[in-house]
Amino acid sequence: MAGVKQFDRSEVLDRAMTLFWSRGYEATSIQDLVEATGINRGSIYGTFGDKKRLFLAVIDHYGEKVAKPLMAELADPDPRRAIERMFESIIRRTSDPSFPRGCLNTNTSLECPASGDEITRKIAEGLGQQESAIYAVLRRAQAEGSLDLTRDARALARFFTGLAQGLNVVNKAVADPCVLRDMARVAMSVWDAAEGPRRQRSGSRRRGRSRPLG
Repeated sequence: MAGVKQFDRSEVLDRAMTLFWSRGYEATSIQDLVEATGINRGSIYGTFGDKKRLFLAVIDHYGEKVAKPLMAELADPDPRRAIERMFESIIRRTSDPSFPRGCLNTNTSLECPASGDEITRKIAEGLGQQESAIYAVLRRAQAEGSLDLTRDARALARFFTGLAQGLNVVNKAVADPCVLRDMARVAMSVWDAAEGPRRQRSGSRRRGRSRPLG
């Protein structure tokens, strides 16, 4: 039928996502996208507008297909395990040869920090959502008593977010998942340190209650 686009939008975004992810935003041309997606320039411009608009759509698509399942790991009822599962999910993905190395958002930020205000804002928005989700887990841990209330949950959330991005950066150069697991394991030792004062105070209270009266 005339005027009907004869392609699957999700499939096109999948192919464009893989291309941008592996090659980078700046290095990807419209002709590269035509060849990778199998649709012509007119369809790209008619559906998405231009390369920048297509890339913004790809970032949203990446969020649904890659970032959303990662964030789902934070729903684990055990807060500490939730953070560990998030890191392990990143490591599993970076170890999967069917995915390009690193992270689309992180790669773009490193490759071309001046790629455009709208792109930068969208990537920053995704990073902020990740930080907020981690912060919610940490606040839940404090409410449940598994993380010391005196610790700065926002600062810890930023630290864990930074480590998550760091795993992606290291993966660009090092393909060994053992290296990434070492990074995650050491990062989680910060949680142990944050538990220390709570455990000590709790132990003191228990010892105090165990003294005989008089």
